[in-house]
Amino acid sequence: MDSPPPANRHVSDHLANERTILAWIRTAIAVMTLGVAINRFSLFLMEVHQVVPGSSATNRHVERLGIGLVVLGIVIMCGAIVHYLQVGRTIEDGTYRPANRLLVATAIVIVLMGGTALFWLF
Repeated sequence: MDSPPPANRHVSDHLANERTILAWIRTAIAVMTLGVAINRFSLFLMEVHQVVPGSSATNRHVERLGIGLVVLGIVIMCGAIVHYLQVGRTIEDGTYRPANRLLVATAIVIVLMGGTALFWLF
C-alpha cells in the first residue's frame, strides 16, 4: 500500500495568509472604486458649472484626488502581493516574524492622510 503524502504542518498559516491577501484585494478594489466615483463626480460638477453660470465654482483638485485614489489602490495591491509571497516563504522556512514596523508605518500614513483630508475639508 502506498503511504499518504506527508501533511503540510503550516496549512492553517497559509490559509490565514490567503484570507489576508483577499482582504487587501477587497480594500484595493474599494479604494479604486471610490477614486473612479470621485473622478466621475468631479466631471459632473465641472459640467454643471459650465451649464449653470451662477453656480458656485467647483474644486478642480477633486479630479486629482480620484486619480490619486486609483493609484493608491494599485499600490495597495502591489504591496499585498509582495507581502503575501514574503509571508508564504517565511512560513515555509519557519522564520516568520510579524511586520510590526510596516504595520505601524502604514497606520501612521493613514492617520496623516486622514488628518490632511480633514484639514482640507474645513
